[in-house]
This record gives sequence, structure tokens and C-alpha cells, in this order.
Amino acid sequence: MSLWFTLLCAASVLAYAAIGGVFLAFSDFIMRSFNLVTGPGGIQSMQVLNVEIMRSVFMVFFIGLAAISLLIAIYAGIRLEGLSARLLMLAGAIYLVGVFGVTAAGNVPLNNQLAAMDPSAAQTLAFWKETYMTRWVNLNSLRTLASFLASGLTLTALVVR
Repeated sequence: MSLWFTLLCAASVLAYAAIGGVFLAFSDFIMRSFNLVTGPGGIQSMQVLNVEIMRSVFMVFFIGLAAISLLIAIYAGIRLEGLSARLLMLAGAIYLVGVFGVTAAGNVPLNNQLAAMDPSAAQTLAFWKETYMTRWVNLNSLRTLASFLASGLTLTALVVR
């Protein structure tokens, strides 16, 4: 394994874990706190957050890590052999499907649906309580697990090489 690729993998271990930490915070206490706010306050907070996150450093990591995951998986499949190669390909695939894919197919459509709603409308509160909170947090918990799994698999690949 070349030095540049080893360093890229080491940096991705940290980035996967950092992304997973953000997701963990949302599943553990941020969304629960938003849900406990009375009236439309939690809904409004999530609507604002979904706009602001698009202009954040988080998005640089989130999107950049998708490209890096693809690069790592392809490079490992072509240039490496053995357990390290398989672990790195699996880590890249888990991030791409379990984090990026779940976000694009699950969380973003829910966010877009919430963004189009009037936070003070009764049907918005019903959607928030009955649909959004459960689905969004479940999907987010899956992203959390996938992020930490990608981090652990990449770290393991670096150790066993």
C-alpha cells in the first residue's frame, strides 16, 4: 500500500468517524429535543437546519467522502490483494450505500417534504410526529451505524495490511 493511499485511508477513518458523530448526535439528542419543543418550534428548527447544513463544512466532508470512498474502493479492488483490499472495498461500499445512498433516497426526500409545509399547520405537526420523526431518525441511525462501520473497517484494513 503506497504512502499516499495509506494517508488517504487514515484520513478517511477520521472523516467517517466525524460524520458518524454528527449523525449520532442527531439520533441521540438533537431530534429528541426538537420533538419536545411545543408548537411548531421543533419543525421550524429542522427547516432552518436543513437549509443551513447545505452551506456547512459538514457538506464538504459528506460529499467529499463519497468521492473518496469510491476512489478507495476502486483502488483497493485494482491495486491491493487480500483482506485489506476486501475490507477497504466493503468500507467504501458501506459509506456509499449506507450513508450517501440512504441520505439521498430517504432523509432528503423527507426534508424536502417538511420544507414545503407550513410549520403552524395541523397537518404539518401530524406529519412531524407520526411520520417524519420516526422515519428520519431510523434512517439517520442507519447512517450512524454505516459511518462507524466504514471507519472501523478502514482502520482494520490499515492494521492488518
